Amino acid sequence: MTATPESSATASSTAAAQQQAPRRSRAELQADAARARAELAATLDAIEDKLNVPKQIGLAADRTGARVRRMAAENPLALGAVALAAATAVGLGVWAIIRAVRN
Repeated sequence: MTATPESSATASSTAAAQQQAPRRSRAELQADAARARAELAATLDAIEDKLNVPKQIGLAADRTGARVRRMAAENPLALGAVALAAATAVGLGVWAIIRAVRN
């Protein structure tokens, strides 16, 4: 295999970078490795949280519950209107299904 000008330039620049890089102590390398492991663990935890559907559903339910409680405290009449509208929609849906089944 023959060396191309590009590959020899890359090899020489890599060698030059290695010569210019300061020698790091074993403790510094271990600290860097520990820091990289901690960053990787944090990233994996974040990915796991995002992909954990049951956990996300629970968090969404918690947020919705907090909104409903806040709405009940701030404007109970509006909360009653929302509850009445939801009950009416469910009732109409059940009525439509029963009517469709009977016909």
